[in-house]
Amino acid sequence: MSANAYTGRWQIFKYRPYLLYFIGHIISMLGTGMQFIATSWLAMELTGSSASVAYVLIFTSLPGIVLSPVIGVLVDRFDRKWMAVLMDVFRAGVLVAIPFLWWEGLLEPWHLYLATFLVALGDEIYTPSAMSLIREVLPSNMLLYANSTNAIAMQAGVLLGAGVGGVIVGFSSAVTVMVINVVSFLVSAVCLVLIRKGFVRPAAAAEATKGGFRSFVADMKSGLAYIRGRNGILFFYAMIFFIRMSLYTINVLLGPFAKDTLKVGAAGFGYIDACFALGAVTGNLLLPAVTKARGNRPVMVIGMFGIAIALVLFGFSANLATAMVFYFLIGACFQVGILFMTRAQEETELTYQGRVHSTFNTFFSLLSLGIYLGMAYLMENLSFRSLYVVQGVIVALAAIMAYRALYARGAKVKMAGDVSG
Repeated sequence: MSANAYTGRWQIFKYRPYLLYFIGHIISMLGTGMQFIATSWLAMELTGSSASVAYVLIFTSLPGIVLSPVIGVLVDRFDRKWMAVLMDVFRAGVLVAIPFLWWEGLLEPWHLYLATFLVALGDEIYTPSAMSLIREVLPSNMLLYANSTNAIAMQAGVLLGAGVGGVIVGFSSAVTVMVINVVSFLVSAVCLVLIRKGFVRPAAAAEATKGGFRSFVADMKSGLAYIRGRNGILFFYAMIFFIRMSLYTINVLLGPFAKDTLKVGAAGFGYIDACFALGAVTGNLLLPAVTKARGNRPVMVIGMFGIAIALVLFGFSANLATAMVFYFLIGACFQVGILFMTRAQEETELTYQGRVHSTFNTFFSLLSLGIYLGMAYLMENLSFRSLYVVQGVIVALAAIMAYRALYARGAKVKMAGDVSG
């Protein structure tokens, strides 16, 4: 990593609000890393079906489909810090119910699906709130470092959480993992409370709320009008769309692939998932320096082709070792999405951050629902290996689209700070 990139990354920790956010974020991600393993494994145990993982993820996508536009307006109107704190507490409260039902011998699959839906609802409000909060407390030239460091925190937590979660599930139970995640959400809430004192509403929010329901609808419409015609925002979110599609797919496939194809058990499942996080941490550590040296455009395009190749190679994994190596590569290449997200943030005015993010999140949620429903069917009729290959081909086609937009029609998509020409 270059000296400038190294200095820039550490400089963000001079901002006390960001430091507190980072501490809470990495602890919360530790619990979340464990949660994915625990929920997937518990769903398969309760139902005896690999498709249950897809059903769990379907309930994860539902809140975003219905509520994202409304959530975006709320984020742009109310104190983002307190909205994020409330969602941490809410998610902790939901997860407490699962261990209680388990210990009483009352836990059924629908309980798990409902809890998944409610936690996802909390996620839908927390994510744009936290993203907008970071956009508030940091200058624009620090966003790439912040987003990259946030991703490192997330993946470092997932890295440790996935590995430890698989071991805990193997030697104890999935509900033990959920108790740990409850604690992690509460720690995150405390850190967010300490970011700043008082109650701070976004600019012009007071005037907006005086109009009641009509002004609420008007705010939703103004968010859509803001997006319309802004080719830069549309392009960057379109690429995020394809990257997230791949993530949704591998999330559905990994548990059954580890269990039924590779036959590596819960611990092996956790090790493979941890390799994604390890690759993500590595990719994020290198991302600012590589981008500074080579420019945004080549890193964006090459990164997407890298995702495609790594997906295909992972689909042909013969054992645990090769699966871990290729999943590491997938995790490393996936971090190119941070470049697309950072550029989308830079293209969006602060006043519209919540609405823009939530509007696109609605489309992402619809996408994820379609993928999860489709995968629930396809996993019963096609091999897991072939599904990874198909996903790799789709990402390769998206990479070609990115190349054409950034080079063949590069004038239509401005790339600030691109040294590659």
